[in-house]
Amino acid sequence: MNLVIIGVGKVGETLVANLINENHDIVVVDISSERVQEVVNRYDVNGVTGGGIERSVLLDAGVDKADFVIACTAQDEKNILCCVLARKLGAKSTIARVRDPEYFKEMENMRDDLGLDYSFNPELETAKEICQVLKFPSANSVESFADGGANMVEFTVLNGNPMIDKQIKDISAEYGNDFLFAMIARENEVFIPRGDFVIKAGDIVYLIASENSLANFTKKLQIFKRRSKSVFIIGGGKIAYYLAKQLISSGVSVKIIEKDEARANELSGSLPSATILLCDGTEQEVLEEEKLKDSDACVALTGIDEENVIISLYAKEQGVSKVITKVDRPSVHNMVKQLGLDTVVSPRKVIANEIVRFVRAHQAFTGNGINTLYKLSDKAEALEFTVGNDFPKIDVAIKDLGVKNGILLGGIVRDNQFVLPSGETKLRKGDKVIVVTAIRNITELSQILR
Repeated sequence: MNLVIIGVGKVGETLVANLINENHDIVVVDISSERVQEVVNRYDVNGVTGGGIERSVLLDAGVDKADFVIACTAQDEKNILCCVLARKLGAKSTIARVRDPEYFKEMENMRDDLGLDYSFNPELETAKEICQVLKFPSANSVESFADGGANMVEFTVLNGNPMIDKQIKDISAEYGNDFLFAMIARENEVFIPRGDFVIKAGDIVYLIASENSLANFTKKLQIFKRRSKSVFIIGGGKIAYYLAKQLISSGVSVKIIEKDEARANELSGSLPSATILLCDGTEQEVLEEEKLKDSDACVALTGIDEENVIISLYAKEQGVSKVITKVDRPSVHNMVKQLGLDTVVSPRKVIANEIVRFVRAHQAFTGNGINTLYKLSDKAEALEFTVGNDFPKIDVAIKDLGVKNGILLGGIVRDNQFVLPSGETKLRKGDKVIVVTAIRNITELSQILR
């Protein structure tokens, strides 16, 4: 497909890095000739220097022949206008980055009028991901499928975990057969495991099950942590705002530290149920005085990765039960988990998953396109599909489907109930099917078949 990405800052470059692996032809547009040249050289894409609201620049970039135009400059208004102009020039589909809470709230009503196919908000999506983890803090990360009908959680197997040196089939027999081991990451390798796979200390394990089954499993392993009821947020940016709104609506006590007076006043007005503190969250005296150690969770959301890492390490040392660290730079992200910080979120990664899913869904030739996509690593991903009329093997037992090697059917959500699939399970129309795969660029359910 032909893609034009307007604005190659942090988010734009991340989209290029992910979409180039999907075998698309990409043109990048940015007002900075230096940024264009850097991205062109790094990813071997085409580039155009200029403003994304200039007709001549858009035509030079080929928006009139583009399958997708993705506008992700730093300005919401410019992104929306880029998409309006691109659609008028002939672009088939347009996507705009819209971060402002007031604008984003109205996007659903205005999208058709503006000719927008999709709008995305990295800060809101990151807040949702953090909120999921705070509901299930035993896990490093939590990904939801079929509107919460199934969850995939990531755990690190620490020393002393009773699963160590046991085969997966024996773990299932001992702790219950209502969950599935979807993937294991060990050092630089990933495995879609069979029943005889042996768990080792340090493994990162991905499990799929219903929320209740996962809670019961972690209780049996004695690693269960109750939902966070008091959350300490350091840094009062847009992610903090969206996160606080979600937590407060769930009855969670929220305290936000923000050192910029104007922003702190803005948060006080928009979040009257939260405690907003005007001070520097990187100062130890402040964290001690505000009793960080008494909180259930600490979320470090400043604009500087290194500050977030230091704050998180301090919170962990103080015994805070759940610590979540925002890290944007990939180079820092790769080092952080070695420091013992298990839950790391990146707005760039969150939105890359969403845009890749959206683009792939439009590549499907049938009605069985992707509903949800999560990249588990560079080598594996989890996808959700709905079984439609065009799927060729409805009501055929899984053992007889002829599923390709490197693919695992991780679960089915049927009538809002999680079904752990066996060889005898049959796929029915309307089922939500979770697929874990090491095969790249799957766009529809029928592609899992030989």
